[in-house]
Amino acid sequence: MKRSACAALTSLLLLSACGKEASTNANPPAPAKPAAAPTESAKAPVQPAKPPVEPAKPAEAPKAPAEPTKPAEAAKPPAENAKAPAKVVDMDADIAALMAKPEVADSSIEIQHILISFKGAPRMPPTVTRSKDEAKALAQKVYAEVMNGGNFDALVKQYTNDSPPGIYPMTKAGRAGMVKGFGDVGFRLKVGEIGVAPWDASASPYGWHIIKRLK
Repeated sequence: MKRSACAALTSLLLLSACGKEASTNANPPAPAKPAAAPTESAKAPVQPAKPPVEPAKPAEAPKAPAEPTKPAEAAKPPAENAKAPAKVVDMDADIAALMAKPEVADSSIEIQHILISFKGAPRMPPTVTRSKDEAKALAQKVYAEVMNGGNFDALVKQYTNDSPPGIYPMTKAGRAGMVKGFGDVGFRLKVGEIGVAPWDASASPYGWHIIKRLK
């Protein structure tokens, strides 16, 4: 009996297992749905972020055309106070013109002179070595400086062969006691005027006297 019961129980268990297997085979489980295809954005690898586009630089303003070269300015006229060019002075002509004038009526005058002497003239020291021709050329030069505004006192100190300042009062009555050329020139000058007593063996034996009347 026990064996029959065991065999029957075994048969029931096998039938039950077979029934489950049959039902399992009759309704197989639905296959797993394939994963959805990835989107394009998912497919593509992530691109690194692009740097922001730099804004376009504004166009540079056009450069102004270069200024034309200015023409050289015309030479400006010399200033009014600019030193005038030296005037040409003819000493011999001035001597002749002065001696053609009459003497002034003044009875006394005061003069200052620059003596330009030469070697061999009376009472000249041995330091005077220029020749007579050189003395005349120097007298012309100094006279031209004086007539062009040179300082008479300064020229006396620089050139005279007499003792500076070389100032002498003179009267008409006493003029005979002085070099004749002094009186001949001095009494023909107005105050401030200048003349020359040229060398002459009797009238002006010491050389050329450039004479300015002071009074």
